Amino acid sequence: MSEIILDQVTKNYGKVQGISEISINVDPGLTGILGPNGAGKSTMMKMILGLARPSMGAVTVMGKDPFTDWEQRNKIGFVPEFDCFYEHMSGLDYVSYFLRMHNYEKQEAEEMARASLSELGLEDSMERKIRTYSKGMRQKTKVARATVFDPEILIMDEPFQGADPSTRHLLMNKMKEWSEKGKTIMISSHILHDVENLTDRIILINNGRMLASGDRHEIRKLMDHIPRQVKISPIDKANLRILAKRMLDEEWVRAARVNEEQGEILLETDRAETFYLELPKILQKEKIAVTKINSDDDSLESLYDKIVGGSQWK
Repeated sequence: MSEIILDQVTKNYGKVQGISEISINVDPGLTGILGPNGAGKSTMMKMILGLARPSMGAVTVMGKDPFTDWEQRNKIGFVPEFDCFYEHMSGLDYVSYFLRMHNYEKQEAEEMARASLSELGLEDSMERKIRTYSKGMRQKTKVARATVFDPEILIMDEPFQGADPSTRHLLMNKMKEWSEKGKTIMISSHILHDVENLTDRIILINNGRMLASGDRHEIRKLMDHIPRQVKISPIDKANLRILAKRMLDEEWVRAARVNEEQGEILLETDRAETFYLELPKILQKEKIAVTKINSDDDSLESLYDKIVGGSQWK
């Protein structure tokens, strides 16, 4: 059974709809929720955490309703997008304080906090006041607070927001390490590169709706009907117009444009699978050799932009 299940979940805020009819299953390992700001990522996470109840549908975490089962919250670590510190505290005091709230004794809480902060590279600064911390140190402290009690599930909302490169690298390595230990980790992000580097289990959402889920290749299959562009560079430039004319004979090629300066043809297709199967046959039959075939949909960014119809990241 999946650790986290959303079954046809809709959340309304008055007349405003946060998310609509989302169904997902999240298994142990690392899953990325990808979407621009305002897509509904934080709303989804609030319901998984039991901080909000769905207007319709059902949310279960480890087989139970997180909104009514308070014991579940002792098994879930949460890294919020925005800072929520007591600035007058040190990092050590802050993490220890939350452990005390979970009924840990003072000495044990301090020992656990020291170990967690040290693991995240804060061994030399954990006794400084949080108000003196850089953005990267604040991010590490939030992660330490969320992971110090070794939760089974870790929910992270925009964990790399404003983080410097070294902090980003460290946090990514820790997430991969925790994932390999069998923990269920869900991160939300609008940073495409981060999600691609972390996991191939991706859920794309926009305007409160799930657009696609799976790995990059599964998502590509789902969007096979969406137009995409492919560039072909023949070795002999004399073949540019010959090949362009030949490709336009195929019903699965929507347009062709010759760029003689770059020595390439830009083709547009809305049947990518057919395109990639038939293109080698055509090139062989026409005896046209090429130096390069390049599609713009290899990156997650390109896939996402096509799915949302060109929406810009904020």
